[in-house]
Amino acid sequence: MWKTSGALLVSGFLLSAAAASEELVGHGGAVRSLAASRTGLLLSGSFDTSIMLWRPGERKAPARFTLLEGPVNAVAISTDGRRAAAGGDDGRLVVLDLESGQILWRREFEAKVLTLALSERAGLIAAGTADGALHVLTLEDGAPRATASLGTARPTALLFDEQKGAIWVATHTGALVHVEPARGAVSERLPASGFAIADMVQLPDGILALGCIDGTVRLRRLPDLEPVGELAGHEAPITALALEPDGRRLASGDIKGRIVLWSLAERRPERVLEPHRGPVWDLVFSGPESTLWSAGNDAIVRRWREGEPPPRPAAAEEPGASARARDDAATEAPDRGARLFRACVACHTVTADSGNRAGPTLFGIFGRRAGSVPGYPYSEALAKSGIVWTEETIEQLFALGPDVLTPGSKMPLQRMPDAQDRAALIAYLKRVTTPAARSSENGG
Repeated sequence: MWKTSGALLVSGFLLSAAAASEELVGHGGAVRSLAASRTGLLLSGSFDTSIMLWRPGERKAPARFTLLEGPVNAVAISTDGRRAAAGGDDGRLVVLDLESGQILWRREFEAKVLTLALSERAGLIAAGTADGALHVLTLEDGAPRATASLGTARPTALLFDEQKGAIWVATHTGALVHVEPARGAVSERLPASGFAIADMVQLPDGILALGCIDGTVRLRRLPDLEPVGELAGHEAPITALALEPDGRRLASGDIKGRIVLWSLAERRPERVLEPHRGPVWDLVFSGPESTLWSAGNDAIVRRWREGEPPPRPAAAEEPGASARARDDAATEAPDRGARLFRACVACHTVTADSGNRAGPTLFGIFGRRAGSVPGYPYSEALAKSGIVWTEETIEQLFALGPDVLTPGSKMPLQRMPDAQDRAALIAYLKRVTTPAARSSENGG
């Protein structure tokens, strides 16, 4: 087993980072997903509901598709670049012919499509949805092959095991589930750890690399998932992984905009990039030169190659950066509650002047009526729920899940089965979000 310390990254590799970026600009919102073909085509899906197709050497998107009625959460592309798939918040899965621009088929599910995986060898496509289901369909016409229930676990990443003809499913509980698509048979191979697995890739030597929200890449050897090491180079939740086609390097991105390039042969970090303002939502290598692309919360797709030092976003130039820095610092305390809250920092802030993100600010949440933060576009279900946020109702939220406590709301499905974890998170929230003196006019 082996482990690399993140302290080396800050003191050495970050200062010697050498890469130059090329920006692909066109999306109007956070870029959530990337996929690349062997021919060099790049596909990107965004919060703005659009899908863009980029060709090698062209900065302008040659094709833009609006196939979904909500944010695009996942995209996939065939190795020859002829077919693409996309799924999103509206529960739709669409497969597209990229040469003609025509939709080949579409399916609608009862919950958001969170993640996709495509296997041309098996002729299948798999979609993980927010209601804890895995749907397996034929790639040719979308005919259902199997549906597997993951119970209360939400799928976060999918991976086809081409040799075994099975599918690995990572979940927000930290569990790893094995699914046989022929029968839809499910077996939990790695129990829930409490730290969500955001992404996973299979390394050439039969090892699964799991990117987790505690900032660690965990390595597990197939088929028994024996631990064989960790890569600990992040100080924030990992959001994306990508494996270089030749298997030499692994890239990992996190919620603070940092990307670490790991040499797998030498088992050490080679380079650190800080390309985005905010989370890196996805990473992919493409083309014969193994170009690395990153997708950011700043609506930009960036390409990385040898050359000049990368741009490092200046906190002073970004509106609200000082407040965000205090939010981020608040999540770095060593206690369990702070570590658990790392999964929430992409959507929520905790200080008085930091405002809303994808979710409303949590500052002053205790004693506040749900759905009442000024300026935040709540769902009607939450705005009319009548809930007042207290230690008890927040505990219920994570014990039961938003789909039970606040059905119909936009809140992502998130449960915390361990009562001690819930208590630690609530104690942390009370410490960092409670104002010294609360005004009767505070919104919630």
